[in-house]
Amino acid sequence: MRTVTTGPGRRDGGRSTGRTGRRAVGGVLAAALLLTGCAGADGDTGDAGARTTTPAPSGAPATSIATPSAPQHLARPDVRLPRDLTERFDGWFTEEPEKDVVLSDAGQAQGAVLDALVRGSADTAAVRFFFTGEARSAVGAYVRDHARTRNVPTGFVRYHRPELGLPDAHLEVPTEGRASLSFCVDESRLHTRDLAGEVDRTPRGADAHVRYDTRLRLSARGVWQTYELATERGTGKCRP
Repeated sequence: MRTVTTGPGRRDGGRSTGRTGRRAVGGVLAAALLLTGCAGADGDTGDAGARTTTPAPSGAPATSIATPSAPQHLARPDVRLPRDLTERFDGWFTEEPEKDVVLSDAGQAQGAVLDALVRGSADTAAVRFFFTGEARSAVGAYVRDHARTRNVPTGFVRYHRPELGLPDAHLEVPTEGRASLSFCVDESRLHTRDLAGEVDRTPRGADAHVRYDTRLRLSARGVWQTYELATERGTGKCRP
C-alpha cells in the first residue's frame, strides 16, 4: 500500500527498519549499498501494468506515484505490497513534470526493494526495471542476505525531504539524462516479522532515520534507473 502527498517537498523526517535478531530490515538497502557504483547497461523490462496507490491520510492531497512519471508508451511494473506494509511519500512531487518523472521512478524503486524483501528474492521485474549496474547487483546481494534471516518487513515507512538535482551537478560535466536525488527515510515504524508471525518492534532510536544519496540515469526506454546509491543511518539531516 502506498500513499503520496504533494507539496513543496523537502521538509521532515527519516526511515526505520525493524530489528531481526533477527536483524534490521536495513534502511531497505543501508547495509549492502553503502557504496554502489556506476556502470551497467539499461536493464529495464516493460512487461507490467500500472501500479496502484491509496489516498493520503489526514485529508492531505494525494496523487498516484505512477501518474506524473511513466511515459505512456512504457508501463511501470505493478508492485503490490502486502496490506501490513505501507509506504508514504511526503512532499515528494514538485508539480514540475520533468522533475516529477524522476521522482516517481525513484520512489517506485524503493517499493521494488520492499517487494523483493517480502518475496525473498531480488529477481523481480520491478528490480530489473528500476535498478541497473552495480546498484542492481547490490540490491540482489542485500535481499539474499536478508532472506537468510527468514524474516519479512512489516509496518510503515515514510520517505520525505527529497532534494533533486536535474541534471546531476555532481558530475564533472552535467548532462541531460542524469540526475542526483537525496532523500530521508523514516523507518521508526518499519519492523520485521518471523515465520511464526512474531513482530519485532525493538525501538531503534536515531538509527531509524536514514539519508539516501542516489544517482539516476535515463535509459533508452525512458526509465529513470538508479545506478548508484549510498546511505547514512542515524544522520541528523533526517531526524525530526
